[in-house]
Amino acid sequence: MSGILNRILRRKKKPKGPGIPRSDFLKVRLVRNPEIEWSKNDEGNTVLRIPIKQEAIKRKGVSKVLTKIFPEPNVKEKKVQLDKVGSFVWELCDSDTTVEGIVSALNKEYKMIPREAEITLRLYFEQLSKRGLIGFLIPEELRERLKGLTGDAKDDLASAGKQEEPQDQPQKPDKKVKG
Repeated sequence: MSGILNRILRRKKKPKGPGIPRSDFLKVRLVRNPEIEWSKNDEGNTVLRIPIKQEAIKRKGVSKVLTKIFPEPNVKEKKVQLDKVGSFVWELCDSDTTVEGIVSALNKEYKMIPREAEITLRLYFEQLSKRGLIGFLIPEELRERLKGLTGDAKDDLASAGKQEEPQDQPQKPDKKVKG
């Protein structure tokens, strides 16, 4: 009986939009933000130096007073160290290599299954894009096809075409009130 009740109470999440087809996602090229400086450390991992503008840092209380007495430089930086695979992918975000090329390189270098690499890259690129570290170069033929799409589909393109799959999640039933 509880199995039937669970199926009745489950709802599927609606996808945000039509999403970007896999074939189109594989044609996208990525470009690193030119404001981000990067280098390799002794272990061979990439270290990103991300500038943080002073206006973005909100000060309160004693910190605010000390900042007025001892002014800080206009720009600070945040350092982010990428792991081995992340460093490998970062170097391939050169505006010449397509997502398909990166998938192929991951398969060759790390023996990753191509479909697994695609899924992982979608998530990785979405995170890098949200942080403003990379951008997407959309092929002209894809850009033409997307002109008539809704805002949701264009948002999907901006986040590397991540498609949301409907997920079944049980919802908690309302508490019964004894009366």
